[in-house]
Amino acid sequence: MFSIAEDGPDEERGISLFTMIGASWEVGDFSYAGQGATEDERVDFSDSILRFRFESQGLDLSLGFGGSLTGMNNTSYVNISGRLFNSFPLVRSESFMLLAPLQISSDLKQVQKNQSDSEFMQSSLVLGSGVSTIFSLGDRISFNIKATPNYGFSFSQGSLFGGNLFRFDGKGLLFIDDLFGSNALSLGYHFDFRKYRIEGNLNDYDYTSHSITIGYAF
Repeated sequence: MFSIAEDGPDEERGISLFTMIGASWEVGDFSYAGQGATEDERVDFSDSILRFRFESQGLDLSLGFGGSLTGMNNTSYVNISGRLFNSFPLVRSESFMLLAPLQISSDLKQVQKNQSDSEFMQSSLVLGSGVSTIFSLGDRISFNIKATPNYGFSFSQGSLFGGNLFRFDGKGLLFIDDLFGSNALSLGYHFDFRKYRIEGNLNDYDYTSHSITIGYAF
């Protein structure tokens, strides 16, 4: 959780970072943006997804899935995502930090239409940066806000490059400290937009999601 540490004579007081374990209810829209694919070949959907998250000082991991359990009756969805990052402080005080994160992300996304051979399956590798801020309001309330554009490559199994991927994602998290002993409750919102442009147009899709997250922070 965020805290103000007691520093020695040569140390600078600052805000600590956090580790969060949480779950999100995600509303995702996966829309075909190419030309030429038939209705049977497309795997569009607009449905709910359940996502589990782990977010720490330099590593974010998430697992999202959708199917009959989440109300997706015609499509199944799996997404495994990981991100390594380092945040460089631009402005820092006892209760406020402005950071510039530098990050590399990779994930696997699979969408399959039930009772059909139609499938979207792409892995990706993207680089990005942006802006992040951490600030506290009193001793128990803290916020973390982050927005990062990313660009890189998307490829299918057995292929080195298949196309390009633009991604813009962000989050806003509220932390309420000392609700679980010295640990915190986290409530927040995640946004994710991805623009896949793959050779051949069959796998050209736009993905937009909005997630409400609840988590345990320590």
